[in-house]
Amino acid sequence: MLMKADRQAYVVEVRGLRIDRVRFEVTIDSREVKLSRKEFELLWVLASEDGRAFRREELIDRVWGSGFFIDTRTVDVHIARLRTKLKAVSGEAPFIETVWGIGYRLRASGET
Repeated sequence: MLMKADRQAYVVEVRGLRIDRVRFEVTIDSREVKLSRKEFELLWVLASEDGRAFRREELIDRVWGSGFFIDTRTVDVHIARLRTKLKAVSGEAPFIETVWGIGYRLRASGET
């Protein structure tokens, strides 16, 4: 069983978005967001470094693993689905921004 301090390392909260890696749960203002495993992992990576832009290739390495050959457009498709699911629950603009020429980032907690 995880101690409370250990458990906090597995929970990320950004602008009402809460990702619990131990329970495999995502909520926005306490409302559940149903995600696939890959969508969850993508969101976790983006949220783990709030505001940092990730290249598509880096997201592939972190989510699918470096041993897989996956087209970078696969990331785009998963991000599009993830944005749709987050917006359906939050009703607001996407949490995930496209960084042209780079990839994607989770909008920093202090930005509007």
